[in-house]
Amino acid sequence: MADPVLLVTQHYRPEVIGSASYCTDLAEWLAGQGRPVTVLTGRPHYPNPDDFADFNARAPKREVTGGIVVERLRSWAPRRRSAALRILSECLFLLAGLFALLSGRVKRHGLVVSLCPSIFAVMLGILATRRGGRHVAMVHDIQSGLAAGLNLVRSGLLLRVMRWCERVTLNRLDAVCVLTAEMKVQLRRLGVTVPIEILPIWVDTDRITPQPRDRAGSPVLLYSGNLGRKQGLEQILALAATLAKIRPEVKIVLRGDGSEKTALMQEVARLGLQNVEFAGLLPRERLNEGLALGDLHLVPQKPSAADFAIPSKIYSIMAAGRPFIATAHPGSSLSRLQETTGAFLCVPPEDPAAFCEAALALLDDPALREEMGRKGRSFIEQSHGRAAVLAAFTASLDGAGMAARRQVVFLEPDRDGHPREWVQHLMRYTMQQQDIARIWFVIAPEIRSSLLAEIPEDLRDRVRMIALTEDERRMCTHRRLAISGFSRWWVMRRYLKRTGARAGYFLSLDHLSLPLALGLGAAGRKLGGILFRPSVHYGRLGPNHPTWAERLRDLRKTLLYRLMLLNPALHVVLTLDPFFPDYAVQHYRGGHKVHALPDPAHPPVRPAGPGAVPVAIPEDRIVLLLFGVLTARKGILHLMEALQLLGPGVASRTAVVVAGKVAPEISAPLKAQVERLQRHRPDLWFHIEDRWLDSGEIGALVERCDVVLAPYQRFVGSSGVLLWAAGAAKPLLTQDYGLLGRLVQDHSLGLAADVTRPEQLARAIEEMVVEGPQRYIDQKAARSFVSDRTPEAFAAQIFGSLRAL
Repeated sequence: MADPVLLVTQHYRPEVIGSASYCTDLAEWLAGQGRPVTVLTGRPHYPNPDDFADFNARAPKREVTGGIVVERLRSWAPRRRSAALRILSECLFLLAGLFALLSGRVKRHGLVVSLCPSIFAVMLGILATRRGGRHVAMVHDIQSGLAAGLNLVRSGLLLRVMRWCERVTLNRLDAVCVLTAEMKVQLRRLGVTVPIEILPIWVDTDRITPQPRDRAGSPVLLYSGNLGRKQGLEQILALAATLAKIRPEVKIVLRGDGSEKTALMQEVARLGLQNVEFAGLLPRERLNEGLALGDLHLVPQKPSAADFAIPSKIYSIMAAGRPFIATAHPGSSLSRLQETTGAFLCVPPEDPAAFCEAALALLDDPALREEMGRKGRSFIEQSHGRAAVLAAFTASLDGAGMAARRQVVFLEPDRDGHPREWVQHLMRYTMQQQDIARIWFVIAPEIRSSLLAEIPEDLRDRVRMIALTEDERRMCTHRRLAISGFSRWWVMRRYLKRTGARAGYFLSLDHLSLPLALGLGAAGRKLGGILFRPSVHYGRLGPNHPTWAERLRDLRKTLLYRLMLLNPALHVVLTLDPFFPDYAVQHYRGGHKVHALPDPAHPPVRPAGPGAVPVAIPEDRIVLLLFGVLTARKGILHLMEALQLLGPGVASRTAVVVAGKVAPEISAPLKAQVERLQRHRPDLWFHIEDRWLDSGEIGALVERCDVVLAPYQRFVGSSGVLLWAAGAAKPLLTQDYGLLGRLVQDHSLGLAADVTRPEQLARAIEEMVVEGPQRYIDQKAARSFVSDRTPEAFAAQIFGSLRAL
């Protein structure tokens, strides 16, 4: 049997307008699918409590109809409408529901659906959700937006409190469903971060069908629904006044009740409008008959409410095959719907002349009305049929909808190096991934603030960025790998649960080898990531000669990789080392999980003007460039020793530029080396630019130089410097050890040497200066190397690997 569902709503049958009919439909649909359904609701009161006096006098606290258990709470509905009284009424509903839960009258459920308005009903739904259960809210109105837009609340403090309550409450849910994309945008602006789905209004197309018109009677313009403030009904009275003069045979029917009904009736009497008729609402079973009465329907609304609520009646009108006139600004939900369907007309709000002109145009063109009616009915059948919409909603309740499928959390706590560029690449190509609903980047706050502004407007719902707390970031970047590894595993589990995503991706999987080797998972969710430095196979790549420390390192990695790949939670491993996947398949069970990933650490260099070069470099010399974060491992100190060994003839032809922030721990020895170099090789032109450079400055320097230096000291992994050099067709001088040396040699990208020995590095520099740098690079091979390692290829491989998660 399917999980029982608890539906929490203030509005339910016998109310016939507003959200009550949709809650009734939903409950009946779920019950019809074999689900036990309980509805926790109040006494009917909308739009006029007096209409339900008889029902409330005899209604039991509990009733069972069609297999649906309806629990009615004792609630209070104010007769005078105001924001304060409405809030009080909704708060009392919450308290009554809380009492029902505490007394055991209503049991907490594992699956809860709540309706907003009101936010207090959503709060009650949270309290009614069993620990570990799933709670989804259907947001039909954003109350704080309506209150501000319609000037219902004038207190800025109260509005801030309302927004805070909505944000905090909705962020406690598993998912939120809204009616339109505009409502989704408004919730995001409010600070709601949980998954948000668009659940369109559904229509029972079997119950509501096009009916023939009564062509013998007078034409009827029909408004049906709540007679309240947000509807902008004064626009209909202005239309009635105009039609009374030029088309007196046209009748306008206002069907419904609400807070503005008395004022409307008084205004009609004051104006002496004989063409306006007031009527009561029809019961649910006569809805089709009521819709057929109008030759043309009127749907005015206040423009300030357009993004916070949408008139749900329009879908029933279209299902009945009737056209209507709506008031809406260009670009609004209604305006775009009109462009999509062609089933109605939109006119600017509060423009009586345009409203009247549209009404006359449709009244005088029966063929156009018929065509619009057919288009509306066709649109509803295709996009808003009850069965299709509710089937999709039911799937989302069970965790198969957008809120739980194809969502992934990317975790990257580091703020230096690759993170910013990689997130940019993935963000840029998200739009092409139709099967991925949402991506969450959990990143360092320092890069989140700048990346937020780069998210395109049409991706702001699909791409979400969360800043790690300071404690999380500190632990995830701890210098001890065991601490950082377990911290990253714990943080990933936390954000997978918080976002509802079913897959987690580590942009630096190297840190996770220990917790994953111990078999730690993510509560049934799938994990993947990028492995930077799998050095265990370097003996196959070229000169190796490992030290004892390197042997121990690789033995440790071998053991961890072997166990890590057996972890059932780990489904895919991408590696920047193209030689490692074959090695993994040959040596590890689970090696089939490993795949190669192109490294786009930096985009290909594009030509830059000479004015962008941050250093004035002599024109008559061979220019050698070392750039990046300058640490001892990057070989800057060995380079300084090698430069002192250059012969006078080579030194006088050479210029060396070192650009990048010098690590504090080598600042003093580097300064001493520079002073020694200036004394022993005054004929060598040398410059250090000790600061962070932006990509434009780096690109200009790479374009200006003749050789890119990467004298790394037994460096494990790949390097973005390789792409910078190859993209500008400049040869690279680097180590002959490991992946970097193998790539340079295989693709003819420069010269590889034993740069751990200063004399060998000096000899390689002299060789390149004397022989000419371009001799050491195959430009065609370099172009091919870069073309295979673009940001697009990088993103495509990662997104493709997500299909295994």
